[in-house]
Amino acid sequence: MFHCVILFRLKEGIPLERVRGAREALQALVETMPGVEYFTVTHNLAADSAGFNLALFSAFESRTACEIFQRHPEYQRVWRHELQPLVAAHVTAQGEASSGA
Repeated sequence: MFHCVILFRLKEGIPLERVRGAREALQALVETMPGVEYFTVTHNLAADSAGFNLALFSAFESRTACEIFQRHPEYQRVWRHELQPLVAAHVTAQGEASSGA
């Protein structure tokens, strides 16, 4: 299994409705995209969030499935039109799950 976490720092003054719309648009992709094992978008509740207030947690069948998802035109559309206008910064972490650890 391949894991991908993206933390987003939202721009100041973004209305909650816009954030909710972006979250729903991202979540809707899961139902139409192959290779996605787990996908959720939530507010980052970590005490030391460094201002990254929205988190996308996902797991894929493989690294290839994750790469296909991120290049897919629907993901790109949601990123450009729904999420990117709200985001001041983002950081990504990825890793392969191993059965021995």
